[in-house]
Amino acid sequence: MKITDNIYLAASGSKWGFGITHELDCNVYLIDTGSGCILIDAGAGLETEKMDAVIHSHGYELTDIKKIILTHYHGDHACGASRIQRAAGCQMYAPAAEALAIQNGDETATSVALAKGGLYPADFVYPKSVDVAGLHEGDTVTLGNVTLTAYMVPGHSLCDMVLYGTIDGRKCLFTGDAVFVCGQVLIQSLPDVSLYPYACAMKRLAALDIDALFPGHGVFVLEHGSVHVKKASDAFQSGLIPPQLYYFV
Repeated sequence: MKITDNIYLAASGSKWGFGITHELDCNVYLIDTGSGCILIDAGAGLETEKMDAVIHSHGYELTDIKKIILTHYHGDHACGASRIQRAAGCQMYAPAAEALAIQNGDETATSVALAKGGLYPADFVYPKSVDVAGLHEGDTVTLGNVTLTAYMVPGHSLCDMVLYGTIDGRKCLFTGDAVFVCGQVLIQSLPDVSLYPYACAMKRLAALDIDALFPGHGVFVLEHGSVHVKKASDAFQSGLIPPQLYYFV
């Protein structure tokens, strides 16, 4: 699905998205930088031919992907990355606090072990990856005409990461599962969830000037993105918890 001149939706499952690839896939975004592509998140790694077909339908191949940036280590976002890395020979990035767990395929740290036989199939495997580079607050990733700045948002997982940069004239924020349209969040009963750090990080994000908001599930918006982030931040700052992502209500 072409979203803007150079941003494409490469995957999105039917459970929490647009239903163009495997049902467990998060929203996966492909960015054409003029010098190869950046992939934001990589889906669950199931029925991968569907994602490949979407990418091919827009004139790209896996070998055009030069960088994969994972917003966090949950399986629906990260488990598709290893096979793309092998196919494309590309660099992989993730939040520094979660990079080793992704690299080692650590099913306990990533909570995949808890979800087997429930959210994930009983035989689901978290694949190992190679040389996952850890990003810290303020680090940048540049390819071609696109530079993305990383901001850390612990809360939904040990340390989610959002990515901010200007693409096609819009100030874009790729938020993974840190915040969704309408100021919604996704708080689960998992061991690495934290609320107060989440609130502090969201306050920092609310200071950004955002046009387009590209979350890891559900719909995206191409204008007034700041409104949605500020709505979540305002709820946190009032001592409350923002509304839960509507798929889970």
